[in-house]
Amino acid sequence: MFCLCCRPPGGFFAEGVAEPVLDFARALKRRTAYERRTSWSRAPVTHPGQAEFVIRDVGAVTMDLHLGNPARTDLHVRDGAIVNIGRGLPATSAIEIDGAGLTALPGLVAGHRHPLSEMLGVADPHGASLARAEPEDVYRALRLALLDLTSVGFTSLHVCGADLGAGHAETTVLAQIDSGMRGRFSYPVEETASDPKRAVRELHETWFTEPTEHLLDLGLTGGGPNLAQLLAPHRLPLAEADVSDAAGTLSERTIGAARKLGLDDSIGSLSPGKRADVILVRGDPTRGFAPEDVELVAIDGRIRKRNGVLTEPNEGLIRREGADATARLRELAKAHH
Repeated sequence: MFCLCCRPPGGFFAEGVAEPVLDFARALKRRTAYERRTSWSRAPVTHPGQAEFVIRDVGAVTMDLHLGNPARTDLHVRDGAIVNIGRGLPATSAIEIDGAGLTALPGLVAGHRHPLSEMLGVADPHGASLARAEPEDVYRALRLALLDLTSVGFTSLHVCGADLGAGHAETTVLAQIDSGMRGRFSYPVEETASDPKRAVRELHETWFTEPTEHLLDLGLTGGGPNLAQLLAPHRLPLAEADVSDAAGTLSERTIGAARKLGLDDSIGSLSPGKRADVILVRGDPTRGFAPEDVELVAIDGRIRKRNGVLTEPNEGLIRREGADATARLRELAKAHH
């Protein structure tokens, strides 16, 4: 259902629901895009509501210098935010999670990634091009890639669109919105494009002007040395070329990557008042952890994985469609090289 004037209780929806939208032209563009997406995938888009929950007796790696790394603590989440952290919190909630044997830490943040090229094993994403791919294959493969990243503990993701091409910009934004992840999309400004300023303006006005019902912002990549001047006055963040956050210390993959994206005021640590991007893992995460060690993933207070199982009701269909699309993209990549 599409609505221009109301937001249902409990969370954002991928169907273009926002409160109140005064720009009807923008709203209609979004509705058209959402309807087009339904022809790309048979897997409905569902987002859980923000849950209030308390994690009891959990170890924590908070990435907050004032809180440290308590061996046993409670963590209270409400309305998408971390309310408090400390021993014996008096908070009550319908959802109480036993944290014994688990460690809480901020969700992992990927500061610069090329999910499709990584999935396809492309060594040089910035030199690759998936521009000739069908939009439904890009959408399906991306939705699978983002589902897998969520499962292993990533809650925020910066997708650089350099390997996808400007023609897949809106497709990529839709896949990111539908994944429920927080993050950024960096539009690939192509020097040969006839009017890149207009293309960026339309993308920004359609998807990134307030109010928004998703967790994304917009950046820029490519375009040569005059990129910043070319696209003023948007003043959008420029994508850095490194991918160092794919590995590294927990600090680099949480508060460090959040700081690089300019999001450290809202994510990257378990500080009260920040958004509730939280994961629970078995054992000591400072020594590393495997995907199967991730017991819980919450993004903005919405539980995306619990007891080691994704809460995505359409996981099977997303995986089947994504696997088929990935196979076609691999063939396309081989033909390109």
